[in-house]
Amino acid sequence: MVGERLAELREQKALTLHDLEELSGIGADGISKIENGHRKPRPSTLRKLARALGIEVEDFFREPAVPLAEAPREAGPSRKDAVYEEAIEEFNQRRYGPPIIAQGWDRLTELWTQRLEKGDFDQRELTILLETLENSAMGMEANVAAERKELVASYGVEAARDMSVLRPAINRLGLLVGKILEEAEKAKIPVEPRDNVVSLVDHAKRKAS
Repeated sequence: MVGERLAELREQKALTLHDLEELSGIGADGISKIENGHRKPRPSTLRKLARALGIEVEDFFREPAVPLAEAPREAGPSRKDAVYEEAIEEFNQRRYGPPIIAQGWDRLTELWTQRLEKGDFDQRELTILLETLENSAMGMEANVAAERKELVASYGVEAARDMSVLRPAINRLGLLVGKILEEAEKAKIPVEPRDNVVSLVDHAKRKAS
């Protein structure tokens, strides 16, 4: 099913196998084997393909849209839909829940804290870091917003503020990036962070003040 959906989504975007290879970094041969059901993709592979196609990982598991002429007359979700949604929710909580995401951000913060203390960075490394954050900053903020919405709905506004694990993690990362940019300026290393990274740093500084 995943392979069929991948092929369908790729064709909807009018992309060849080689186009998707360039966008995702996954080899065209590997993509072809996934589409044909000859290879089971890893979660990391699905994330890369989803990012390249501009979709969510969950979209690979959704049923193709039913044409209007073939749409069922009865409204409301089917048992199959309910089972599917439950499976996706369980998968997300297990693989992509806030604690797992926060751990990843904190590992990145710890790594660069150590490198900053040692002065172990150059323009190439800073460029890679900033490009990574530029490409993921919107998704990171979306994760934070989704966590807050769920916490507020379940426990209320005041409790949500104390229970969040993603906002503190992203603020720690933002403060660290601010320090890295300051050190880069002192060392006269030319880096040009985009607005979303600057916003990440500014928000963290406001929270810390």
